[in-house]
Amino acid sequence: MSFSTQRSDEMKCESCNEREATIHISKGNGFEKTEKFLCEQCANASFENDFSYPDDSFNIQKLLKSLSEHPSLQQTKRRPKQCATCGSTINTIVQMGKFGCPDCYTTFGSQAADIISRVQAHQSEHVGKVPVKARAQLKTKKQLEQLKGELAKLVEAQEFEEAAVVRDEIKALEQAGDDDGI
Repeated sequence: MSFSTQRSDEMKCESCNEREATIHISKGNGFEKTEKFLCEQCANASFENDFSYPDDSFNIQKLLKSLSEHPSLQQTKRRPKQCATCGSTINTIVQMGKFGCPDCYTTFGSQAADIISRVQAHQSEHVGKVPVKARAQLKTKKQLEQLKGELAKLVEAQEFEEAAVVRDEIKALEQAGDDDGI
Protein backbone atom coordinates (compact mmCIF):
# COMPACT_ATOMS: atom_id res chain seq x y z
CA MET A 1 0.00 0.00 0.00
CA SER A 2 1.26 3.44 -0.80
CA PHE A 3 -0.12 6.88 -0.55
CA SER A 4 0.87 10.34 -1.62
CA THR A 5 -0.38 13.83 -0.95
CA GLN A 6 -0.31 15.01 -4.52
CA ARG A 7 -2.87 17.58 -5.27
CA SER A 8 -5.16 16.94 -8.17
CA ASP A 9 -7.14 19.95 -9.33
CA GLU A 10 -10.90 19.78 -8.98
CA MET A 11 -10.95 16.12 -7.98
CA LYS A 12 -13.52 15.29 -5.31
CA CYS A 13 -13.04 12.77 -2.52
CA GLU A 14 -14.25 9.33 -3.60
CA SER A 15 -15.64 8.64 -0.14
CA CYS A 16 -17.59 11.80 0.78
CA ASN A 17 -17.78 13.54 -2.62
CA GLU A 18 -17.69 16.87 -0.77
CA ARG A 19 -14.10 17.93 -0.13
CA GLU A 20 -11.18 18.10 -2.47
CA ALA A 21 -9.16 14.84 -2.79
CA THR A 22 -5.66 15.60 -1.56
CA ILE A 23 -4.47 12.07 -0.77
CA HIS A 24 -3.87 9.32 -3.30
CA ILE A 25 -3.94 5.76 -1.83
CA SER A 26 -2.91 2.83 -3.96
CA LYS A 27 -3.22 -0.70 -2.64
CA GLY A 28 -2.15 -3.89 -4.34
CA ASN A 29 -1.14 -7.49 -3.77
CA GLY A 30 1.10 -8.01 -6.78
CA PHE A 31 -1.70 -9.06 -9.10
CA GLU A 32 -4.30 -6.34 -8.64
CA LYS A 33 -3.98 -2.68 -7.88
CA THR A 34 -6.70 -0.38 -6.56
CA GLU A 35 -6.45 3.36 -6.21
CA LYS A 36 -8.45 5.81 -4.15
CA PHE A 37 -8.42 9.58 -4.08
CA LEU A 38 -9.56 10.84 -0.66
CA CYS A 39 -9.71 14.01 1.32
CA GLU A 40 -7.62 14.26 4.47
CA GLN A 41 -10.53 13.59 6.86
CA CYS A 42 -11.77 10.50 4.98
CA ALA A 43 -8.23 9.16 4.66
CA ASN A 44 -7.69 9.50 8.44
CA ALA A 45 -11.02 7.82 9.13
CA SER A 46 -10.15 5.06 6.68
CA PHE A 47 -6.86 4.35 8.45
CA GLU A 48 -8.38 4.49 11.93
CA ASN A 49 -11.47 2.38 11.21
CA ASP A 50 -10.23 -0.18 8.77
CA PHE A 51 -6.54 -0.92 8.84
CA SER A 52 -7.16 -4.53 7.85
CA TYR A 53 -7.75 -5.57 4.28
CA PRO A 54 -10.30 -8.41 4.06
CA ASP A 55 -9.97 -8.62 0.28
CA ASP A 56 -6.23 -9.35 0.50
CA SER A 57 -5.14 -12.95 0.72
CA PHE A 58 -2.22 -12.00 2.98
CA ASN A 59 -2.64 -9.65 5.92
CA ILE A 60 0.47 -8.94 7.99
CA GLN A 61 -1.50 -7.45 10.91
CA LYS A 62 -3.58 -10.62 11.31
CA LEU A 63 -0.49 -12.79 10.99
CA LEU A 64 1.42 -10.91 13.67
CA LYS A 65 -1.57 -10.86 15.98
CA SER A 66 -2.13 -14.60 15.65
CA LEU A 67 1.56 -15.30 16.23
CA SER A 68 1.66 -13.16 19.36
CA GLU A 69 -1.38 -14.97 20.76
CA HIS A 70 -0.08 -18.47 19.97
CA PRO A 71 0.65 -20.25 23.30
CA SER A 72 3.67 -22.25 22.11
CA LEU A 73 5.47 -19.07 21.02
CA GLN A 74 4.88 -17.18 24.23
CA GLN A 75 7.74 -17.28 26.66
CA THR A 76 7.05 -19.39 29.65
CA LYS A 77 9.08 -19.41 32.80
CA ARG A 78 10.68 -22.79 33.20
CA ARG A 79 11.85 -24.07 36.49
CA PRO A 80 15.43 -25.25 36.45
CA LYS A 81 15.97 -28.99 36.81
CA GLN A 82 16.33 -30.03 40.44
CA CYS A 83 17.66 -33.11 42.17
CA ALA A 84 14.75 -34.94 43.79
CA THR A 85 16.85 -35.90 46.82
CA CYS A 86 18.70 -32.74 47.82
CA GLY A 87 17.00 -30.04 45.72
CA SER A 88 20.23 -28.86 44.06
CA THR A 89 20.01 -27.14 40.69
CA ILE A 90 22.68 -26.93 38.04
CA ASN A 91 23.36 -23.32 39.10
CA THR A 92 23.94 -24.23 42.75
CA ILE A 93 26.26 -27.07 41.73
CA VAL A 94 28.32 -24.77 39.55
CA GLN A 95 28.45 -22.08 42.26
CA MET A 96 29.45 -24.52 45.01
CA GLY A 97 31.81 -26.52 42.82
CA LYS A 98 30.42 -29.82 44.08
CA PHE A 99 27.36 -32.01 43.78
CA GLY A 100 24.82 -31.99 46.59
CA CYS A 101 24.37 -35.78 46.85
CA PRO A 102 25.05 -39.00 44.90
CA ASP A 103 21.69 -38.72 43.10
CA CYS A 104 22.84 -35.44 41.52
CA TYR A 105 25.16 -37.47 39.27
CA THR A 106 22.11 -39.31 37.90
CA THR A 107 19.88 -36.21 37.68
CA PHE A 108 22.51 -34.08 35.95
CA GLY A 109 24.29 -36.95 34.18
CA SER A 110 24.37 -35.29 30.79
CA GLN A 111 25.98 -32.17 32.26
CA ALA A 112 28.12 -33.87 34.94
CA ALA A 113 31.16 -34.45 32.71
CA ASP A 114 31.22 -30.81 31.64
CA ILE A 115 30.85 -29.58 35.23
CA ILE A 116 33.60 -31.87 36.52
CA SER A 117 35.88 -30.82 33.67
CA ARG A 118 35.41 -27.12 34.50
CA VAL A 119 35.89 -27.65 38.23
CA GLN A 120 39.05 -29.70 37.62
CA ALA A 121 40.50 -27.01 35.30
CA HIS A 122 39.85 -29.18 32.21
CA GLN A 123 42.14 -31.99 33.37
CA SER A 124 40.89 -35.44 32.45
CA GLU A 125 43.40 -37.28 34.62
CA HIS A 126 44.07 -37.03 38.29
CA VAL A 127 47.29 -35.13 38.84
CA GLY A 128 47.70 -35.34 42.55
CA LYS A 129 50.63 -36.06 44.78
CA VAL A 130 52.55 -39.23 44.06
CA PRO A 131 54.74 -40.89 46.70
CA VAL A 132 58.43 -40.47 45.96
CA LYS A 133 59.02 -44.23 45.78
CA ALA A 134 56.23 -44.71 43.20
CA ARG A 135 57.21 -41.89 40.81
CA ALA A 136 59.58 -44.00 38.73
CA GLN A 137 57.05 -46.82 38.49
CA LEU A 138 54.27 -44.43 37.47
CA LYS A 139 56.51 -42.84 34.84
CA THR A 140 57.35 -46.26 33.40
CA LYS A 141 53.68 -47.29 33.42
CA LYS A 142 52.63 -44.15 31.50
CA GLN A 143 55.46 -44.64 29.05
CA LEU A 144 54.30 -48.24 28.44
CA GLU A 145 50.73 -47.10 27.81
CA GLN A 146 51.93 -44.51 25.33
CA LEU A 147 54.14 -46.99 23.48
CA LYS A 148 51.35 -49.60 23.29
CA GLY A 149 49.05 -46.99 21.74
CA GLU A 150 51.75 -46.06 19.26
CA LEU A 151 52.34 -49.75 18.45
CA ALA A 152 48.64 -50.27 17.70
CA LYS A 153 48.63 -47.29 15.31
CA LEU A 154 51.75 -48.53 13.52
CA VAL A 155 50.34 -52.04 13.07
CA GLU A 156 47.06 -50.60 11.76
CA ALA A 157 49.03 -48.47 9.28
CA GLN A 158 51.03 -51.60 8.35
CA GLU A 159 54.35 -49.99 9.22
CA PHE A 160 55.83 -53.20 10.54
CA GLU A 161 59.51 -52.16 10.70
CA GLU A 162 58.75 -49.21 12.98
CA ALA A 163 56.27 -51.36 14.93
CA ALA A 164 59.04 -53.89 15.62
CA VAL A 165 61.25 -51.14 17.08
CA VAL A 166 58.41 -49.95 19.35
CA ARG A 167 57.67 -53.57 20.36
CA ASP A 168 61.31 -54.01 21.41
CA GLU A 169 61.13 -50.80 23.48
CA ILE A 170 58.01 -52.14 25.23
CA LYS A 171 59.73 -55.43 26.02
CA ALA A 172 62.76 -53.60 27.42
CA LEU A 173 60.58 -51.41 29.66
CA GLU A 174 58.57 -54.43 30.85
CA GLN A 175 61.75 -56.32 31.70
CA ALA A 176 63.12 -53.34 33.59
CA GLY A 177 59.80 -53.07 35.39
CA ASP A 178 59.89 -56.71 36.39
CA ASP A 179 63.30 -56.13 37.90
CA ASP A 180 62.01 -53.08 39.81
CA GLY A 181 58.73 -54.75 40.83
CA ILE A 182 56.26 -52.97 38.54
